[in-house]
Amino acid sequence: MIRVIELPVTKRYIRAAAAVAAAACVTMAWAFPARADGGLELHTSYPGMSVKPGDSLSIPISIDNQTGAGLDADVSISGVPENWEGYLQGGNYQVSRVYVPQGTDGADVTLHLTVSDELEEGTYEVSVQAASVQGEAADQLQLAFQVTTDEAGNGSFTSEYPQQEGTSGTSFSFSTTLINNRLEPQNYSLSSNAPAGWTVTFTPSGETTNVAGIDVESGASQGITVSVVPPQQIEAGDYQISCSAVSASETLTTDLTVTITGTYGLEMSTPDGRLSFDARAGKESDVTLQITNTGNVDLENVSLNSTAPSGWTVTYNQEDNIIKSLPAGSTSEVIAHVKPGNDAITGDYVTSFNVSTEQISDSAEFRVSVKTSTMWGIVAVVIIAGVALGLEYVFRKYGRR
Repeated sequence: MIRVIELPVTKRYIRAAAAVAAAACVTMAWAFPARADGGLELHTSYPGMSVKPGDSLSIPISIDNQTGAGLDADVSISGVPENWEGYLQGGNYQVSRVYVPQGTDGADVTLHLTVSDELEEGTYEVSVQAASVQGEAADQLQLAFQVTTDEAGNGSFTSEYPQQEGTSGTSFSFSTTLINNRLEPQNYSLSSNAPAGWTVTFTPSGETTNVAGIDVESGASQGITVSVVPPQQIEAGDYQISCSAVSASETLTTDLTVTITGTYGLEMSTPDGRLSFDARAGKESDVTLQITNTGNVDLENVSLNSTAPSGWTVTYNQEDNIIKSLPAGSTSEVIAHVKPGNDAITGDYVTSFNVSTEQISDSAEFRVSVKTSTMWGIVAVVIIAGVALGLEYVFRKYGRR
């Protein structure tokens, strides 16, 4: 059997219990101050970021007020690392107290921080606090800064195929890509260290105009065609060409290699330099041609051709009209047999002689003065005289009646 003991409840006991309960409520109020839910809230879009020694930062911070009425709030920063500098700005002033209207469009302040020039890599934290003057609401915003000495955000200037080869007469074309990884647009000046006599131009992809500089938006890339033309008489070998894209923030380079496999040169002339000769209709005339290999590479199977008036024939004293081999720097003499057509009349004509290989060619135009046979001239004179005499006889006999 359970006995219930009734204790007398006095007014003094009731007052003591009430006092204990009140003290507990006060203690809880101090232990758990009012925060964002129904109070103040501090926030920023990027509470964590990477910085470098010496950076100057301006971080916007918003203060929202959900207390139900506008209020004055004390604002401050703490935890600023040694040798850093920081303050809060509102409008055009450095502030320590702001008025925060009710709602999410409360107040805005800017945290200004200057990172120390001498700083070890690591993570550093800075706190921003806001508390109402009456003490009914408060909040704290913790910001984290990752410090690195690396050049974060560096761009790049690269070529898809940085090594190409060809002859001295070849125009080389390199496809390159310029990337801006900075946080703001960059204007890059384009240049190269090409040797004297070389021509290097830069053309944006999809365009035809050469440029000396180009704008690239933040986080964007730009294709650039780099055209490289070596001098005509350059020696065989490897040539390094470094191209640069320089902005106010960085210098980017890409190295290109051009391999010249040889210099091809072919020249046609005559022993005395004259590019004219005389010929007679229906008769063969000989012309001496000099074919010179002006390059530094031996030439094989040099082909001989010509372009002459209709009815003319041109042959050479070479089998199949081909010079089998022409060493570098050497000259070969070739005889061209030119025969004008039988019906060619007196006058000047043009005949072209051509010489070519798979790599190179040359040609020369000759003026050919054609003369007809003297006998035909005499016959023509006799005919004309006979006609004249016949006309005179007719006029004498029938002229006056």
